[in-house]
Amino acid sequence: MKSIYLVVCIVVASTISGCTSIGPAGISAGRGAYNMAVQHTNDQELLLNLVRIRYRDTLYFTSVERIAATQELLQSVGGSSQSVDSRNLLGGMPAATTVTGLVSKVRTLGPVSISVNEKPTVFYVPVEGEKFVRQMMTPMNPDLLLLLVQSGWSIDRVFSVGLQEINGLKNAPTASGPTPSREPEFRDFREAVRLLRVLQREQLIGLVKVKGQGVELRFEPLANSRPETVRLKEMLKLAPDRNRFNLIAGSESPDADTIAITTRPVISALNYLSQGVDAPAADVKAGKVRPTVRSNGEPFDWQELLDSVFHVRSSDTEPRDASVMIPYRGSYFYIADDDLDSKSTFVLLTQLIALHSVPPSSSTPMSISFAK
Repeated sequence: MKSIYLVVCIVVASTISGCTSIGPAGISAGRGAYNMAVQHTNDQELLLNLVRIRYRDTLYFTSVERIAATQELLQSVGGSSQSVDSRNLLGGMPAATTVTGLVSKVRTLGPVSISVNEKPTVFYVPVEGEKFVRQMMTPMNPDLLLLLVQSGWSIDRVFSVGLQEINGLKNAPTASGPTPSREPEFRDFREAVRLLRVLQREQLIGLVKVKGQGVELRFEPLANSRPETVRLKEMLKLAPDRNRFNLIAGSESPDADTIAITTRPVISALNYLSQGVDAPAADVKAGKVRPTVRSNGEPFDWQELLDSVFHVRSSDTEPRDASVMIPYRGSYFYIADDDLDSKSTFVLLTQLIALHSVPPSSSTPMSISFAK
C-alpha cells in the first residue's frame, strides 16, 4: 500500500511540475515572461499612438506601475480521481477598479490531491495630467541630445528626431504637427546631418560639454581637409578656420562661431515620426488620412524625408516578419523585423519619452488581476 501511495505521489507531483514552477524556480519561470510581456505591450502602445497621430485620433498612454504575483501549493490526501485546469477572470476593466482572476491546476489521483494556484495582479496608471502634458510640449534640452550622442547614438538620427532647425536649415517644421498638405522644407538639413554622420563615423567631430559654456561641436584638425567639413561649414555659415562652435538655443546664430539649434518637444517628435506611417490607399482615398503634395500637385512620399530613419508599413493581413505590430482600423501596422533603421529610431524614441516622462502623482492606479 505504501509503495502504491509513493508511486501516486510521484506521478501527481511530476504532472504538476510540468505545468508550473513553485518557489525559487518560479522566479526563473515567471520573471522573464512578465518582463517580455511589459516590453512588448509598451512597444505596441507606442506604435499604436504613432498610428493614431497619422489618423488624427486621440493619443493615450498608460504605465505599468507594478506587478504582484502570488503562488500557492496545496496538498491533501483523499478525494476522487480527476484532473482540472481552471481559469477564472471576473469583472470589467474601468479605471480605478480591480479585476481578480485565478489560475488553478488540480491533479487528483487516488488518495493524493495537489493543486497549484497563481494570482498575478498588474497595476496600471494612466499617464496624463498637466505636468505630463507640459513635459511632452517642452522643447528638449540640448544636454539630452548630447547625452544620447555620447552614449553611442548616431548624430544624424538624434538630430533628425530631436532638432527642428540648425543654423537656419529647417527639418520639416510643418511635420511637427498634424500631417501638412504641402511638402515640407528639409533637404538642406538632411544633407547637413548626413555630413555630420560621415565625420562622426570617422571620429573627426564630437559634441562636448564645456563647464559654464554649454555644449560645443568640435572638429578634429584632420577634418579641415575633408570635403565634408568644407561643405558642412559652408551650409551652416561657420567660420572655415575655426574648429570649436558653441551650440545655443535659437533659430538664428549671432556670429560664425556659434550654431543655433531649435529642439523639438517630444510630442513634436511623435508627430514627425508618425509621417512615416504608411496608411492604406483606401483610407487616403476615403479622406481618413491627409495626403501631402508637392508644389506642382504631385503626391509627396514621406520616405524622401524619413528614408533610413523610420518606416511603418501597413497590410491587410497579419505580417509574419514584424518586430512590433498592432491591428488598427481594419489593417495591420508594423515595423519589419529586418528594418534595422526603423527599429533603432523606435528604441531612440522610447528613450526620449522615458527621459521626459514623470510618473503621475495624482492619478489613481488601475489594479487588474488576471490569469497568467
